[in-house]
Amino acid sequence: MRLIHKPLLAGVLLGSSCALSNAAVLFSMAGPVTVNETWNYAPPGLSLSRGATATGTLYFKYTVTNPASNKDTENYYAGMSFFDGGAEHIGVGNGWYPYAYSAFAPGDWNLDLKSATPEPGQPYQLVRSTDMTTIVIRVDFNSGANDNITVWLNPNLGLTEAAQSSSLTTSFTGNADFDRIYLREGGGGVGGSGWTYSDFAIAENSTDVGFFVPEPSAALFGAFSLIGLLRRRRA
Repeated sequence: MRLIHKPLLAGVLLGSSCALSNAAVLFSMAGPVTVNETWNYAPPGLSLSRGATATGTLYFKYTVTNPASNKDTENYYAGMSFFDGGAEHIGVGNGWYPYAYSAFAPGDWNLDLKSATPEPGQPYQLVRSTDMTTIVIRVDFNSGANDNITVWLNPNLGLTEAAQSSSLTTSFTGNADFDRIYLREGGGGVGGSGWTYSDFAIAENSTDVGFFVPEPSAALFGAFSLIGLLRRRRA
């Protein structure tokens, strides 16, 4: 009986391992790169695009370290922006004037991002020179309509996407069509020295390398159940 079940157990465990393995990201740039008054920095080699009829999902991630442009230095904007045909659509980082981590778009549209560590009595988190902040963006593309966008400010990448706290999750809709992605910083040029970006990545799945961990798979639960069954039979 044991000889029959050992190959089956190996097969189940191998299947669970495959289900939990991470896939390669579509694009990554380790950095660091400092963007200061250059307005639009295009990550070298990035050629992805999504048009007005696009569907599906993409995940974006970057980390900003010790932002020299912050609430104490200058009026500025910074972040990752979607551009299509030379037109700016949605950006995520710090909108013009807010000084807080926010989503932004042309026409002075700004939306403060939820934070697990907001300012006292406020929902937002100001940008400070001592920050090391990771932002993850999920875009669900809707053909011919505004796209569904979710942003996590400093998520716990050791948890699944579903397990992320609502206190650091912001959702909204907007036009995220793009034929180029820019890392940006611009402002008055007085007192600030830009944003330093690193660990920039784009993926199709939330569980791709560097993003969230996978949900426990049915195969893994099946393997544990089978182990328990074999132990009972041996007893």
